[in-house]
Parts: sequence; C-alpha cells; structure tokens
Amino acid sequence: MTSPADFSSETEVSQPLPLQEFSEKLNLLPTPEEKIAHGLVFMRNAISQEGSPHFREFWEVRRLVLPFFRENLNSAIRSKLWGEYVELTVEARRLKEILEEQSSFAMEQIDLAIGSIETDLAQLETLLAQAGDIAFTDIPQTLEQKIGVYNKIQRELNLLNTLASRLAGLRKEIIKTDMRIRFKTKFFKRLSELGDRIFPKRKELMDAVGNEFEKDIDLFVSRHFQGEEAVGAPYYALRGEIKALQGMAKFLTLSSGVFNRTRLKLSECWDKIKVLEKEHKKEVTQKKQASSEQRLLIDAKIDELKTRSEGMGLQELDKELEQISRSMREVSLHRDDVFALRDTLAALRAPHVDAQEKRAREQEEAEKEKHRLRRERVVALKERIGQVSKAGMELEPLNEAYLAIVTELDALEISKLEKQQIERQLRSIKDAIAEKKEQNLFNLSDDDKQMLENLRTVLQQKKERRQEIKDQLESYRKTLGGSGLDFERAMQLQELASQEKERLEKANLGIQEIEKKIAEMT
Repeated sequence: MTSPADFSSETEVSQPLPLQEFSEKLNLLPTPEEKIAHGLVFMRNAISQEGSPHFREFWEVRRLVLPFFRENLNSAIRSKLWGEYVELTVEARRLKEILEEQSSFAMEQIDLAIGSIETDLAQLETLLAQAGDIAFTDIPQTLEQKIGVYNKIQRELNLLNTLASRLAGLRKEIIKTDMRIRFKTKFFKRLSELGDRIFPKRKELMDAVGNEFEKDIDLFVSRHFQGEEAVGAPYYALRGEIKALQGMAKFLTLSSGVFNRTRLKLSECWDKIKVLEKEHKKEVTQKKQASSEQRLLIDAKIDELKTRSEGMGLQELDKELEQISRSMREVSLHRDDVFALRDTLAALRAPHVDAQEKRAREQEEAEKEKHRLRRERVVALKERIGQVSKAGMELEPLNEAYLAIVTELDALEISKLEKQQIERQLRSIKDAIAEKKEQNLFNLSDDDKQMLENLRTVLQQKKERRQEIKDQLESYRKTLGGSGLDFERAMQLQELASQEKERLEKANLGIQEIEKKIAEMT
C-alpha cells in the first residue's frame, strides 16, 4: 500500500515564481521602493493564483520585504506601499481562515465517509443477506449446475468491489484536499487499516471465482473440442456457448491472469468453430446446388399441373398436390427450396380455395335469403290468420280460407314449434267454422235433418264395409307374400285381390259422395 509520506509529497504544488529567482532579482534592484514593489507583486501572485494559495512563499517574502520599510523612503511612497502591504497581509489571513474552514468541513466529510465504510465492513454479513441473488443475463449451459456457487462468491465480491471503489475515491479526495500533514497521515492510516480488511478478502474471493471459472472453461474445452473437431453439440450451439462464457468472464470479477488465460482458450475454440462454420457453409453450398437440380424437376411437375388445374375441383387438386409433396419428401431439398416450393403449391391451390369459399359464401347468403323469405311468409301467414279471424266470413268462404291457410302452412319449411304456434292461432278459425256448421244444423228442416241422419248412417255403414274390404285385401297380400303356394293357387289369390281393390275403389268413391252431400247440407 502507498505510505502517507508518498501522499504528502503529492500535495506540493510547483511555485509560479520560485523564492530563489525572487531573491536574485531582489538583489539586483537598486532602491528600497523597487524592492518593496517587487515583493508586493510576488505576494499578490502567491495568494491570487489558480489552485491552492502559496502561503509559505507569501509569508517568507513578507518577512524579507518588511525591513525595507525601515530604510530612508519618501513618506508618501512609504505610506502607499505600507497600505498595500497591510492589505495583502489581511487578505492572506482571511483567505487562510476560509481555506481552513473548507478544509475542516472536508475533513469532517472524509471522516464520515471512512466511518461509513467501517460500519459497512462491520455489518458485511447483514449487507450480503440483504443484497439478494445476482440476475445473470445469459447463463451458459456449462455453468448452470454451479451458478449458485458463482452467485454466492460474486455477490460478496460486488459488495467488496463497491467498498474498494469507495476507499480509492476517498484516498484521491484526501490527496487533493488541503489539510495538515498529520491529519492526512491519520486518514491514510485508517484507510490502510480498512484496505487490510478489504483487499485480502477480495483477492481470496477473486482467486476462488477464478479457479472455479478456469476449471469450468477447461471442462468445456475438453468436452467439446478434440483436436480440430467439435463434438457433443452443433457448431452453432457451441458458438453461442462461447459467447455466453465470454460474457460471463466480463461479468465476473476475475484476476487479469485468469481473464487472459480463459480468453485465450475461448478464442482458440472460437477459431476452430470458424473453421467448422466455413466447412459447413461449403457443404451447404454444395447441397443447395444439388437441391436446385431436384427443384427444377419438381417445378416442371408443378407447371404441368398448373396447365390442368383450371378445370379441377379442390379435392382432385389436393390429390395431385399431395403426390407432388410426396415427391418432394423423397428427394433431398434445401430448406429454402422446400419453403419456396410450398409457397408455389399454396399459390396454385389458393384460387380453388377462394372459389370454394366464394361458393360457400354464396350458399350461405342464399340460405340467409331463403330464411328471410320464409320468415316473411310466416309473418304474412300470421297476419292473414288474424285478418280471417276478424273478417266475419260466411261458412263456405271461411272454410275455403282455412283450407288455403292449411295448405300454405304445410308447404312452409318451418320448425315444429313454429308450426304448433301457427296451428294454435288457427284454432279460432276452426272454432268459428264448427260454430257455423252447428248453426246451419239448427236451421235445417225436419226432412233435411232426417235425410242428414240417414246419410250419416249410410256413411258409417260404407266405412265399416270399406274396412272389411281392406282387411280382406290385406289377408290376400299376406298369403301371396308367403311361401308354399302353387302357381294356380297364386293366380286365384291375385285375381281375388284385384277384385277386392275394385270394390275398395268403389267404396271410397261412395264415401266421398256421401261426405260431399253431408258437407253441402251442413
């Protein structure tokens, strides 16, 4: 460490006008007035020059000049020179007091700063606990398993580095601050004691982190570099790992020896990676050339498909594109060529996809329009039901309107729920029709009522007879559908079935005629 004597020597400032030169010039001057004036100029320069005033030279020249005032001088000149002499003396004393106050304040601040470092050193373990873990930006994989060790050592090193930096700053501050040598010596002694507590511990930790880092670098080199070959990982991964290790070397507090040795080892690995990268690029260039030749064949297939694709559907085109994609997978193509060919295939497929999407949109619009029209028809039908319900029609036009509404309702493609809602609205019309029919029955004459009753009786008898015919016809059909009938028997059954069909048609016609008459009467 630097001794206090070394620092005290640094505080001496070169003289603007050395005393020797002053004395030599003073002896050459002939009159006391000139000698006093020369001394006053020197004294003024000594306390007004930039930087710290030269008080020692000032007081020495003041002492040398004082005897000349006792010689035979003109009273006016003596009075004027004496006034300047006294003024400079007062100014020097005032300036010295100011500088002593500033020096005292600076000494107080330096004492507080040194005390702060002493306090921090006494609480070093507490400060380490409060510091928290270091946020490493890019941790190399080589150091991942031991990052806790590096974190612990570097965290303490960071704290000691801060204290060492503060110590160095205080040393410079003491050097440039004007104070008595004994005060400087006292401060330097305290700093020396603090340095004895900081620097050995700091060097110990630097050696520890340096040893760990150098061992990890040696492990990385031996694991991944055998001669001129790189093993264990792709060259580009090793390149990134080297960069991360170099960054870690700058982040850690390493000695210059460890830093230079590890930097040299990593630089050698970097040079090997560069050679491998150059060889890889050469290999890639060759593969690109071979890939370009294969790509020409694929491009020819795509061009041929392009001429035929206009009349194809999307599904058929996808089959052709899949065959080309299979051909691409069967040959060795560079990644850039693969991407370019895929883009070409996508561009070939895009118009068909757009056309399909357009058809889908048109179909969707058509469905929306169909749905809109259906909704309008439903609304119109509901309005029509309301109008018919309130119109007060006679039986026949009311019945015709009802049947027309039912026919239109059956033709509508609506949900079951909507249909049930409309049918509930129709009940009012059905009820009105039923009421009018009942009213007509009440208005019939006795003969008409008797005739209506007879018609209903005949209708019931014809329906019963029709059901008998249906049952008989179904029996013939089941017998014909069975097995074991000979040809003659089958022919007989077919003839009987035909006869029953004729009878059923006649029965249906008769029932329709009677129902029509009943409807006309009611």
